Amino acid sequence: MLVLLASGCGGEERGLSRDLAERLAVRSDSVAAEVEAGDPCGARAEAEALQRAAIAAVNDGDVPDELQEELLGSVSALLVAVECQPPVAAESAAAEARRLAALLRDS
Repeated sequence: MLVLLASGCGGEERGLSRDLAERLAVRSDSVAAEVEAGDPCGARAEAEALQRAAIAAVNDGDVPDELQEELLGSVSALLVAVECQPPVAAESAAAEARRLAALLRDS
């Protein structure tokens, strides 16, 4: 499970900014929408865009160190789930994308 808040020094909560979380969640929702529309190649392109955005956020220092591995791992897992072929488990990939979007928004 992706946890987007973590305790920092002194018990201070650190996480993704609302803006970044929303931008990534919108991308994740786009993956789900493409899968649900029956466009696995469109979903793959959106998942790749999500991965690029997540990597850029990490490289820009916008993701706390303690969240980087979990965020990038979740995005990579989503990317693996979306193939540019008729997916065997389209509902599963869409559900995973929606779950990630919800978790990002809940941060």
